[in-house]
Amino acid sequence: MLDPNPRLRSEAEWRALLGGLVESLSAFTGLRFESTSWFVSDDQPGHACASNCVNVRGVVNPALRLEVCGVVCVTVNFGKAAWASCDLLLFANGKRVLGPGDLDFVFLPYSEAGWSSRGWVQDETGEWESHTTDARWRST
Repeated sequence: MLDPNPRLRSEAEWRALLGGLVESLSAFTGLRFESTSWFVSDDQPGHACASNCVNVRGVVNPALRLEVCGVVCVTVNFGKAAWASCDLLLFANGKRVLGPGDLDFVFLPYSEAGWSSRGWVQDETGEWESHTTDARWRST
């Protein structure tokens, strides 16, 4: 999956690949994740890169209305590198909750050995700062 020189994949193949990553993420974390939306497309001949993602949501504690939402992505820079990762954000009753020391999200890189956790990290690019509610991850 992390081959920098893969054959071109169809949207359906990307969905299957990302779906398998979501299943393995559930096994790794012990939380059942569901896909809420997909950002996938067919690879295009001659393009330098392919990046496909799926939004995921899982319940941490239903009594506390504590949920985790995030994005699983796979990116291939053809001929150079391929990587997969997941950013997870915590929500209580639909509102964003920061981690210890006001860190923004949990970063989980994926390798051929499987998932690992880098723990809570700072959102250095500001990518997640506008997501103060779980609206992006509500099932459609």
